[in-house]
Amino acid sequence: AEDFLVFTFLLIPCCLALDFRAPPLIPNVPFLWAWNAPTELCIAGVDGPLDLSLFSLVGSPRENVTGQNITIFYTDRLGYYPYIDMTGRSVNGGIPQKASLKKHLDKAKKDIDYYMPINDTGLAVIDWKEWRPTWARNWKPKHVYRNESIELVQKHNTQLDDTEATNIAIVEFEKAAKNFMQETLKLGKLLRPHRLWGYYLFPDCYNYNYNQHSFTGSCYDIEKRRNDHLDWLWNESTALFPSIYLTTRLSPPQIALYVRNRIYEAIRISRSPDMGRPLPVFVYARPVFTDLVLKYLSQDDLVNTLGESIALGASGVVIWGGLSMLRSVVSELTSCSDLDDYLRTTLNPYLINITLAAKMCNQVLCQEQGVCTRKNWNSSDYLHLNPYLIIGKPTLDDLQQFSEKFQCTCYSNVTCKETDNYPKERVGYTVSFQLPVKDKSSCS
Repeated sequence: AEDFLVFTFLLIPCCLALDFRAPPLIPNVPFLWAWNAPTELCIAGVDGPLDLSLFSLVGSPRENVTGQNITIFYTDRLGYYPYIDMTGRSVNGGIPQKASLKKHLDKAKKDIDYYMPINDTGLAVIDWKEWRPTWARNWKPKHVYRNESIELVQKHNTQLDDTEATNIAIVEFEKAAKNFMQETLKLGKLLRPHRLWGYYLFPDCYNYNYNQHSFTGSCYDIEKRRNDHLDWLWNESTALFPSIYLTTRLSPPQIALYVRNRIYEAIRISRSPDMGRPLPVFVYARPVFTDLVLKYLSQDDLVNTLGESIALGASGVVIWGGLSMLRSVVSELTSCSDLDDYLRTTLNPYLINITLAAKMCNQVLCQEQGVCTRKNWNSSDYLHLNPYLIIGKPTLDDLQQFSEKFQCTCYSNVTCKETDNYPKERVGYTVSFQLPVKDKSSCS
């Protein structure tokens, strides 16, 4: 039988905001943790297998693994995705204008049936990064898609000058790119309607200017407008999958700004199709740095990534890892041992802390009909129990911070009543909840 941590505390009422968030994918799991790394390759250590008990969804991105509740489709796993490889060779036509959408969809149907044999609840993430559907965003080295598109127009219209050919190429490329991405989503939703479908790294904030001393993390206005013009994509998606992967070039103060603005832009876009029924936002994160894959994120880094995700009201986090995460200079076994140690000593204790804090706040401010979000989105307020180590119950300071720094953002499928009552005194409601914990040692 599983062990349970049970907390009881006094309820502090608070006003309910008029903002909304998508309801949970899994009932009674307000914040979803998903693990998407090939850790099935790790053999059981001396203390047993890796403890992934805190993750509601667990899957591997390896090509030969099927039937998972989190599935990621790379370039070569879903239909006939057109792209130009590193050598300049055109694959499946190279550019979307020269590819067969029908053949692509026919193959995509077979791939969906193979990787997701049953229509179960979960995430379906399409990872197509070779080109972007917005022409202006195909800068170097993706400018090859612009050049190929212009050459295609000039081949059929030799009398056009460069400007005329470019203008036509823009329209043709963006139309074909839209068709490929949009129709693929439609097919996925038709075949597996219980999955939440979307594209990895959409939307993007493009706030990569962290080498500047004046870095604020803000998304450029032009990029926000370009995201707005992708309304056809948001209307067809059933989930958004922004990325907050970190590089060591980001200083600690910059990390929070970088991550915060990327998530906030995704939440802004989530309201684009319907303000009253926003899309769920699942944030992709890595436990290591992209440019130093054997260096794990510190607890401060976790605060500035996972802590930001919860405080801003994301629906969940997908922690992704590739094969490189399991390769050390010594051996794969050493990498697995390091990962096991990181899970036990750093990641899992922090996940327990913020998950419990969020659950408590949701009950205090929302009566479990929504999630707690920052009153000031650009603040450094976090949903933490103080101290990080679980002591068995929330402190009065914890509860006061919830009511002072956070507000209830209701789920879009429930009716919430707004109230101006904001009593500072505690009143006699009690709330309790249970969180399964398989390894008690991860709480210490």
